[in-house]
Amino acid sequence: MKIFCTSFFVVVFAFVSRTNALTCYTCSDSNYNGEAAETCFSTVSGTTSSATCTADSGTTVYYCRSQFTITDGVTTAIARACVASTGDEDANTEAVPTSDKCTTVLDESGNPTGITTCSFHCTTDNCNTKSTTSLVQCSTNCNSGSSGGSCNYITGTCVCKSGFSGSDCTTATTTTSTVLRKCVQCNSETDSGCSSSTTSVDCPGSETFCSTTTSTIYDASDAIIRTVTTRGCTTLFKAVDECSFNDIHTDAPISDSSVGYKEFNCFSTCDTDGCNTNTADGVINGNEAIVLQCVVCSDTTGSGSCDTATARQACASGSTHCKATAIYLISDRTDLSYSAAPGYKLVSLVRECATASVTTECTESSIGSLSLKKVTCAETCQGDGCNTGWPARPECITCSSHLVYDTDDYDQCLENPPVAAACTFPYEAYCVIQESGIQKGNRKSVEGYPRRITRGCFHSDIGTACSTYTPRDTEMESCNRTCTTDGCNVGSGSSIPFQTMITVVAFALLGKLTQI
Repeated sequence: MKIFCTSFFVVVFAFVSRTNALTCYTCSDSNYNGEAAETCFSTVSGTTSSATCTADSGTTVYYCRSQFTITDGVTTAIARACVASTGDEDANTEAVPTSDKCTTVLDESGNPTGITTCSFHCTTDNCNTKSTTSLVQCSTNCNSGSSGGSCNYITGTCVCKSGFSGSDCTTATTTTSTVLRKCVQCNSETDSGCSSSTTSVDCPGSETFCSTTTSTIYDASDAIIRTVTTRGCTTLFKAVDECSFNDIHTDAPISDSSVGYKEFNCFSTCDTDGCNTNTADGVINGNEAIVLQCVVCSDTTGSGSCDTATARQACASGSTHCKATAIYLISDRTDLSYSAAPGYKLVSLVRECATASVTTECTESSIGSLSLKKVTCAETCQGDGCNTGWPARPECITCSSHLVYDTDDYDQCLENPPVAAACTFPYEAYCVIQESGIQKGNRKSVEGYPRRITRGCFHSDIGTACSTYTPRDTEMESCNRTCTTDGCNVGSGSSIPFQTMITVVAFALLGKLTQI
């Protein structure tokens, strides 16, 4: 009875202490982007409307609430309203919550990885003015309606899109004129002097290369019917000077097989003003020079689009090396009792032509006091298309032995492993071998016990050593070996046979002839 009276007194006090219905700020915004019009995130009197709450009834008490949603550290939604104590987020009580309440949904590998909803409660008129502390509103809407820009709500400044500038992204910008390539532009069909012309003029568009082509038509008896030379601008680097055989491309009847006409086409491309004064004949001579070709691609968002790229492009004059630069973030997982792969995020990967060599290395830097490192790896090499794989990381042999019981029969991974190849991730700095089931001293399989060998890439040094164990009075070994050069994880887990070592050294020397 005493408990009932106390509870009754509290309820009555709640009723008599409020002579008028409560008023609360009422607004919501489910997608915050920092624009000036979004006043719900930073509520002040006069910018956000108030609403009169429903009168309290029985055990239902109305109060003011501000509710924020934080997605991976960024406030993305807000709701301010009158809320009933019997229908709010706190399912454990029907009273007004006396403290802040937050719930989180976690997904370790997802995007987003964490969504937290926090509710803040108060019981006086228009008290729900809780605001964010780290996000900054822009002073304008950044001309978002005309796609001029958007607000960076971390800094509170407008970020303008292409074609707009200014603090509010309302100033239209003009495209800066580009320097045009100059090429000899003519054809011998309409210009008798085209074959010897050296006069170059601006290209009509954004073409960056000059070209010379010679097309020769010959008949079934190998008699030359006609030859046409053209010079012009092109967007595609085809070849320095190369020829090919083609079926004639024109209307019937001369294209009919019964006539027997064929084409012999030679084409030459170059990348400096007025360079296409040569003769396209499939022979490197005169002002022609063999150009370096490198894999060229740029992934500045870490999308992975350049990871396995191999397509080559001709480099500009003066290029002497192919280059690859990879930047990534890495965080070791120390909460696991085994050697798990680290947390990893590719930041960028650029493959390009270069005019000088760089030191082949990976450098690390810390980001504040966070438990992660930023790693930059760079490497240059000389040789067409040599800048594949991950820079400053070895290529490793990857295979796994099948189970071999009671026998020393042929095993592909043990006896004839595949060639070394680029590892999957740039943090895999080691080539490794793990081998087990070997009789100590003679490296033979033991009847009744499987023999296994695994070769691959790994992110940490697993050591180079053997451990011994003795089942059924037979001394056996399990061996690990770690190395850091291309194709070094050949042979067994404990040693490299002499003939295999010669192969590895030769492979390494061959690679160094093309890498600097």
